[in-house]
Order: sequence, then structure tokens, then C-alpha cells
Amino acid sequence: MTLAADPAVGGFSLDEANELAHAQVAHVAAENGIRVLSIKGLVADRYRLRVPRVAADADVWVDPARRDDLCELLALRGWHVRREREVPSLTGQHSVTLIRDDWPNDIDAHHRFPGFFATDASVFERLWQSREQMIIANTTVAVPSRGASAVIAALHAVRYSKSERHSLELRDVVERLRDDFSSQERTEFFDVARVGCAQWVLRDLYDQLGERWQTDADEHQRRVWQLNRETVEDGATVSWLDAVRSAPLARKPAVILRAAWISRADIPRNDPDRLPTRREAWQHRALRWRRGFAALLRYARVTLR
Repeated sequence: MTLAADPAVGGFSLDEANELAHAQVAHVAAENGIRVLSIKGLVADRYRLRVPRVAADADVWVDPARRDDLCELLALRGWHVRREREVPSLTGQHSVTLIRDDWPNDIDAHHRFPGFFATDASVFERLWQSREQMIIANTTVAVPSRGASAVIAALHAVRYSKSERHSLELRDVVERLRDDFSSQERTEFFDVARVGCAQWVLRDLYDQLGERWQTDADEHQRRVWQLNRETVEDGATVSWLDAVRSAPLARKPAVILRAAWISRADIPRNDPDRLPTRREAWQHRALRWRRGFAALLRYARVTLR
């Protein structure tokens, strides 16, 4: 490893910041015996799984048993969790976002990845088993194999397939699998999807490649995944609706109130020590209510069609 534990900051671009973030995470993790894999973003670019573009953050996948440990170590280097309240999620919480006030990017620390329905630990172990190495910012960084990275890229694209960009990225993954992957890389792709219980989620990709797949998600998992895909742009609102529906009758009013009202202290912000003004708080609430109402209308169209 050649990167200092705390690189100089300021005056670098977003892509430079992402490389430094991946390198710093790898350095801190290696020093403390924590297994971590850099994923998505520049890893997908280097594997030629998509048209290269600058990512907004640095995504890493941490051994689920050690994610909190890594976050605490990164906090000593200036990274802190963005201030926001915990809200329900259809697919469950899968990562925590860390920010540093003098850096232009985030670190998204995953303990799982949406679309894999096997246990968090078993998926990570499978990815770690066939890990490879890349040199990023003069630092040795562990990454999933090309086949495993293609599964991650495909799951991300499928989740947001209503987006034209993500539809194109899914097409790129299919084309790479068909025309550019070696037989070993293709075998790795399908084995990671099998072990991770992601075949049903990727069934359209399997069909395009003429491969057989199994239904490896139960009825509840399939319902939630489909609902999330169809309403992904309104995920927060739909998640609150699902929380209200599943709450005991006596708890429903409290859940509805929590969904509709957000206190000044709970308003998302980068600086946890700065409380929003009352005017800023009302502006934030009004924006949430407008978005929520529009989301309810879209949700009604999806569920009633």
C-alpha cells in the first residue's frame, strides 16, 4: 500500500475524489483486518461493463459483521454519517452513506446489495472467494471478479430499468456476457447469481442469453421487488404505505403521523450540528408533501391498472 492513511484533500475533481476514497477505505480496512470490496462505478468502468462515466460516490461492500467497525474507523478520518432519520424501505436498508465536509463525494458502505435474496453473509463470502485486485490511486484494492461485478451491475440496472440510462447499461451487460466474456467469466456470473439467489430477478437477462433459471425468491420477496421496481422513483412514499399497511391497527395512526411529519432535528443535512431554521423546515415539509401527493397518485395508477 502506498497511500497515506489520511490523504491531503481539497482541489481535486469528483473522479479523483472517488479514486482516493476507494484507496483510503482499502487502506483502513487492510490495517484493521476488515474485508471490503470496491464495487460499481470505476470498477464497472475498468471491467468494461458500461460506458465510462464519473460516479457520484464510491461504493464499497463490507463484510456484514464488520461494517460498523469500518464506519467508526473512517469517522476518525473525517467521514461521518449524513444526518437523516431512519425510514422504512421496501427492499430493506442495504448501505450507509458517509460524507466528509471537504470532499465532493460520498462513500456508500454496503452490507448487502438489493436483488440478492441469499443471506448477506453468504453473498459476501461468495464474492470474496473469487475476488481480484485493482490498483486505484497507487493502492491495491480488492474487487469482485468480472463475472461477479457483472451480476452487481445487472441487478442495479434491473432495479432502475424504468430509467433509459439503466436500460442501456443492462443491454451493455448482456452484450458483454454474450460477446466479450470468456467461458470462465460466464460461469462465474451464473454461479454468483445462483449462490446469491438472484436468478429470478435476472430472469429476463437469462432469457436473452438462452439460459435456464430458477425461481429462487419467495412470494413475498417477488411482490416487494416488483413493487419497488414499478415505484422506484417514489420509494420512500411507497415504503411508508407498506409500513402503514403492515402495522397493527393500534399503531397505524402513529406510523401515519411519522410518515407525514418530520421534525427540525430529523431533516436530512450534511452538518449534524446545524439545526435548520423554522423557515427551512417548513420549506422542506412542503416539498415532501407535494412529492408525496404526486407519488400517491402514481402508486394508485400502478396498483389499480
